[in-house]
This record gives sequence, C-alpha cells and structure tokens, in this order.
Amino acid sequence: MVNGSHFLGGTITWQLQNKSATGTPVAVLITQTYSWIYTSAICTSTMIATNQLIPISVGTLTCSPICPVGFGTVSATPHCTDISVINGITVGQRLDAVYIPAGSNFSIAFAGGAWCSLTSGGSSWSNTSHVNLVLRTNNGKYNSAPVSTMMSPINIILNERTIITVPLSDADGYVLRCRWATSSNGVDECASACSPSSLPSNTTIYSNCTIVITGSTVG
Repeated sequence: MVNGSHFLGGTITWQLQNKSATGTPVAVLITQTYSWIYTSAICTSTMIATNQLIPISVGTLTCSPICPVGFGTVSATPHCTDISVINGITVGQRLDAVYIPAGSNFSIAFAGGAWCSLTSGGSSWSNTSHVNLVLRTNNGKYNSAPVSTMMSPINIILNERTIITVPLSDADGYVLRCRWATSSNGVDECASACSPSSLPSNTTIYSNCTIVITGSTVG
C-alpha cells in the first residue's frame, strides 16, 4: 500500500470466442479495462497508436478457487488506449484468449493497493469476474456473461443528490439485476473498496442498476 494513490478502477469481462462451440477446451476471450492517475501511468498518443503497454507493472490475474487447466498466466498490464492530461486520467485495455475445459466454474480477479484518494483512498481493491462454462440445463448452451460499459471514475457534485444509471447489456436477453460487490460471497470482489465504508452514507443501489449518491468529500 502506498500513500500516492493512483488506481481509478476498471472492469473485467469475458465472452466465448464461438457461442456455438461444443466439446472441450472452450476458447474464452477476457477483456480488461482499467484507469489510472495519468502521472502514475503516462501514455502518449504515439504509444496509443503503436499499441504499447502502459509503462507500469501490475502483475497478473488470479483465480478462485484455482485456475483451470489451460488458463495459464494472464497479464493485467493493458495497452494504452486513451489519455486525458487535463483530467489526469490514463485508460488501458487488453484482450486475451484462454482455452479451458468445458464445465469450468471459477472467478478471476485483478487485485492490488493504492485506490485513488477520493472518499476512501490508498486502500486495497479487487476487480472480479465470474466465468461459468457449465452448460445450461434449459437449452444445453453456454450462458453469456452480462456486460457493463461504465467507466471509472465518475465525478459527482459535492452535497448534491446524484442519480447514476449503470449501462448494462446481455447477449442472451435476460433481465439483469445489480448489487454491491462484497467480500463475503465466497470470493473477495472488492477488498477495502467494499461498501458501505468506501461510500458516502445513505448511498443506495437499486436492483434496476440505479445508484443514488450524495458526495460528501472533495476529491
């Protein structure tokens, strides 16, 4: 943990390379998108154009309970994709293909320290995604993971009630519901960034993926 907090959050998503795939192993595409304080992870327009990696070493993805055969080592260091010097943000993304046995059911995580100093900074954090390659009993097909395109961070006005709608999509057309990440669900989904301690009091998330929050700290 360092006092110079620099991580701004991100997402891990996955999808099947071929939704009609049968047999084993199954090709799975993992997309990681993360944001950092610009001065801690400086990318340039040239680095973006040439698909260079963000110039910091952030380790690899971990699995819970264990990584399945064929998962291998997946780096969490993304390629430079976007920068805003004015806003002080660097964004990176990477796409990796892994080949794992059908029936695998596990979680992947990118965890570390130095969460950006906003309401609660300088603490540990964990981004996770659950990979389920167990065929559905109702149609004999794999379930597609839901995807959110929300980026971090989101700025809100001090002492003013703000309503945030989380954008979501599901390739299978199922109704989606939202909840806070938790560290008590068998997998640590958020570490020290878990609610409610990481959020202003009276912050609420509704099952329709709407968040109501009033900023109480200038960050």
